[in-house]
Amino acid sequence: MRSEGSRLSVYSHASTTRSTRTLGHNRGQKTLKSQKTKWWQKPLVTTAFYTDLTKGAWHATFYTLFLSFWTGMWSIFDIYCLVEASPGSNHTGYYIFSFDFVYVGNHHVRNLLMMSSLFSLVLAVFIFITSCILLDALRLEKETGFKGWLYTMGVFTPWKIVAWVYHSIVNDIIFGYHIFQFFNWLILNIIDVGAWVVIYSLFLELNSISKLEDMAKIKMVTLSSRAGSVYGSRPTSPHTRSMSGMGVGDNMGTLKSSKSQMEYDYVPRPDFAPRRNQY
Repeated sequence: MRSEGSRLSVYSHASTTRSTRTLGHNRGQKTLKSQKTKWWQKPLVTTAFYTDLTKGAWHATFYTLFLSFWTGMWSIFDIYCLVEASPGSNHTGYYIFSFDFVYVGNHHVRNLLMMSSLFSLVLAVFIFITSCILLDALRLEKETGFKGWLYTMGVFTPWKIVAWVYHSIVNDIIFGYHIFQFFNWLILNIIDVGAWVVIYSLFLELNSISKLEDMAKIKMVTLSSRAGSVYGSRPTSPHTRSMSGMGVGDNMGTLKSSKSQMEYDYVPRPDFAPRRNQY
C-alpha cells in the first residue's frame, strides 16, 4: 500500500508514483525543487483544473478517443454530403434529410471544404492510434509514448480552429446543421486546448523525473567504481611488489603469521647429550 506521501508530486499536489519513488527517499540530497529549472521546462499547469495531472491525463486520453470517433463520423458525413450535392447532380426519390444546407457556390470554396473534411478524417485516425499508445504510456509512466499524441493533437487543434472559422464563414448559419456544428466545435476546441496543456505538463514532469533518475544512476555507478578502486587495489610496498613477482609476495602474510606462531609455541628442550670433561 502506498502512503499518503506517495500522492505528492514534483510540481503539483498529486501526481505519479515515479515522482515519489525518486524524490521521497532522497533526504538531504538535491531534488527537482532545489534545482533551477528553465521556464520552458516547467509544466504549464500544476493541476488539471479539476483534479491532479495524472488523473487529468487519463481523462484527456479517453476524451481524445471519443474525439477521434466523433471527428471521423462527421468528416465522413460532410464528404458524403458534398459528393451527393455536387453542382449538376440530380436526385430523385425519398430522402431522410434535404441537401439544402450543403454549399454549392464557388468550386474553389467547395474544394477547400472537401479538403478540410478529408484532412480531418486522416487526423482522426492518427488521434485514435496515438491515444491508444498514450494509454499504455500512462500506465507505464513512460514519457516517450507521449510524443506522438502531442504532435498529432498539436497539429489537429489549430487545424480544427481554422477549419471551424472557415466553415462558419462560408456556410449559412440559418440551417440547424451549421448551428449545431458551430457550437459543437466551439466547445470541443476549448477542450482540445485544455487536454493538450494537461498532457504536455505531465510530459514535462515525467521528463524531469527521468533526468533525475539518470543522474542518480550515474552517481551510484561513480560511487561503486570509486569504492572498487579504493578497496580492490590497495597500495603495496616495493619490497612486496618485488617478492610477488618471484611468487613469494602472495604468501608473505601466511609465512609471517606462521613464524610468529612457531615462536610463541616453541619450548626449549633440555640437552641430554653427555658432555666430556675437560681437564
